[in-house]
Amino acid sequence: MAEIGRRFSLDKVHVDPSLKNKIFSADGDDHIGNWNGECIDDLVIEIDRIEERADPNYSSLPHRENIPEDLRLEVEKDFPIWTCDIKGRCLTGDAGDGIKTVEEIRDFYKAEYGSIDNFKEKLRIEREKFVQEIKNRSEGD
Repeated sequence: MAEIGRRFSLDKVHVDPSLKNKIFSADGDDHIGNWNGECIDDLVIEIDRIEERADPNYSSLPHRENIPEDLRLEVEKDFPIWTCDIKGRCLTGDAGDGIKTVEEIRDFYKAEYGSIDNFKEKLRIEREKFVQEIKNRSEGD
């Protein structure tokens, strides 16, 4: 009887690089395109080709790991940033129709809020105020 190897949660998993390049349909069922993460312009061309016959799933575009740590979570949702290439050029905008460099995005937050950290702190304070307002309303009922 052949022994089946077990994989534990801490074991390093090898993922076929071609799987990381897949673009899926909006419902996530179909593989409708590919992008290797090297040049954002190639992704735009691929999305234009795909949109002629299907809707891509923008929230699961490949190579999101290229988005720098400081631009993740709050910033990527606020700006929004869909994905970035290895050169630091990102697909941005509500409709995913803009291209900005990582530095342009950082400069925006520096000009608007003083820094990315200041923006995140502003959100934290607003969230705390909101939670406190909800608590105050529920205690008043």
